[in-house]
Amino acid sequence: MFAKNGIPLYLQLKEKLLEDIKLNYKVNDIIPAEGKLEEKYEVSRITVRKAIEELEKENVVIKKQGKGTFVKEQKILYDANSIGSLTQRLSKQKHLLTTKAISFEIIEAEEEHFVKEMLGCEKLLCIKRTRLLDEVPFALMFNYFDVNTVPDIDKKLNLESLYAFLKEEYNIEFHNAEEIVEAIIADDNDSKQLNIDKGSPLLSLKRLSYDQNNKPIEYSNLVIRGDMYKHKIILSNEKLSNL
Repeated sequence: MFAKNGIPLYLQLKEKLLEDIKLNYKVNDIIPAEGKLEEKYEVSRITVRKAIEELEKENVVIKKQGKGTFVKEQKILYDANSIGSLTQRLSKQKHLLTTKAISFEIIEAEEEHFVKEMLGCEKLLCIKRTRLLDEVPFALMFNYFDVNTVPDIDKKLNLESLYAFLKEEYNIEFHNAEEIVEAIIADDNDSKQLNIDKGSPLLSLKRLSYDQNNKPIEYSNLVIRGDMYKHKIILSNEKLSNL
């Protein structure tokens, strides 16, 4: 069952348990007790305990005194230091991001909207999507474009990655962006779409993206469940303020 390859037995067991958890268990499921794992894998109790301790260190499971060991909800890491779609970022972390619902809204010339000034246009298109992370409601996405920049996108869009589609179909590629991250709470619509309680913590990521000519092309608002997400930013002293 285990290879004699110099890798400690408890680490080999940890990998087998991790694979089993990914295939057969959901968040908050209880995994078998140490005694049962000892019998199943024909290893010592100490080996089982050390393997579970490793899973705890990696935030895969959590021990609850007197109750057992439970599968933990995994927070995805969002690297905010480069431009890329959510789908592209999460695929690198071996997560599956899918679309539960999609709709297209036209904001006519006579209607007021703050994004029109940002993009310098009269008529807006808003793409609204509910995204699932590993089949769990995870985020609400709102992408705004000048209608003339993406003609007939409502008839063509059939890929999970919007940015990959924009590059392939319209030759649109983003070169820089400004992003504001804000903590908010779920309202009635958010709670319904994301299957969470009203008032639950959310993060709103509002981004204005530019093309190679520094022309604003897209404004987006990504609303993510706070319990499934963490934000990574790399800081340097290149632009230190005197304040």
